[in-house]
Amino acid sequence: MPTVRVAVFDLGSSSFHLMVVDATRDGVLIPVLRRRSFLHLGTEVARTGGVPADRAASAVRTCRRLRVAADDAGADVVVALATAALRDAANGSRLIARLEQVLDSSITLLTGEEEARLCFLGQRAGVWVGADPVLGLDLGGGSLEAGIGTIDEISAVTSVPLGTARLRGELGTGEMLTRSDRVAVTETALARAEPIRAMLARHPRAGARVIASGGTVRALARLAMGLHRPLTASGSVSSLQVNQVELPAGQLHQLADRLATLDLDARLALPGVQARRAPLLPIGAVVLSTLVETLGLQRLVVSEWGLREGAVIGALSLPADRRSVSDQHRVPPGVGAADPR
Repeated sequence: MPTVRVAVFDLGSSSFHLMVVDATRDGVLIPVLRRRSFLHLGTEVARTGGVPADRAASAVRTCRRLRVAADDAGADVVVALATAALRDAANGSRLIARLEQVLDSSITLLTGEEEARLCFLGQRAGVWVGADPVLGLDLGGGSLEAGIGTIDEISAVTSVPLGTARLRGELGTGEMLTRSDRVAVTETALARAEPIRAMLARHPRAGARVIASGGTVRALARLAMGLHRPLTASGSVSSLQVNQVELPAGQLHQLADRLATLDLDARLALPGVQARRAPLLPIGAVVLSTLVETLGLQRLVVSEWGLREGAVIGALSLPADRRSVSDQHRVPPGVGAADPR
């Protein structure tokens, strides 16, 4: 079956990520290459309002390396996306212009609602979704995206400023969450979740099945599996596939309680916790634990697909993308427009 090789540059709030896949016309994505570099721009933007000069220089160098990798892979189509940190930074537009020169590609600066739509496209392609509405949540470094829809349409999307890197920068949390840190994260999550509560109130049936994606969600799922499921002698928790793994609300509460009491070294000693995720994992666990409680959710079903896969689906108009968006958060057409090579 003919395929199209697509390179997606995801210039995110925690990391810059390159994903290259071969996409078939019936929506199958075959992995070719992944590269990632953690820059934590979201924390600096939350602290200072902009991207400091040293981090901007790192972003340029990272994009140069990712561009070389994408060129070596021989992509037919390039999609470059920027998310919360670059959309919020006072100097974001200037930095994006520099990165476009490095990538030799236009960069789509996504609104929160556009990002939420692409996340939902990826989630419903990666995890089973039927005719009944479901809620999709994607927790990133700069924001949390939410969408409601079915296999045939997307009914509503929204975005709230609840990213893990953002909260660390805003609240000034330390290596280990103090009691006051946890109260601050919880109160912020409760206040900023209001658009999601309102959206769910208009579509109450969607809360019965909730799909969650993002690096923090996957890390928590691997940690839960490592703590509760024995592995073979050659098994590695960090390499576990977690697609469609369920995280019950009670387990999320337990993980949030445990992680909040551990320093960085103790978190790194837990099964499957990677160094790049360990610093922000307690914040993410508290945010998700707070959300499931305030929204009355029973469990999260993990999707390993999210924004990047949704960008491929949207750019190529693959079958999983019905391009039907309603409700008050209507998304303009052309999101994730592809740059053919």
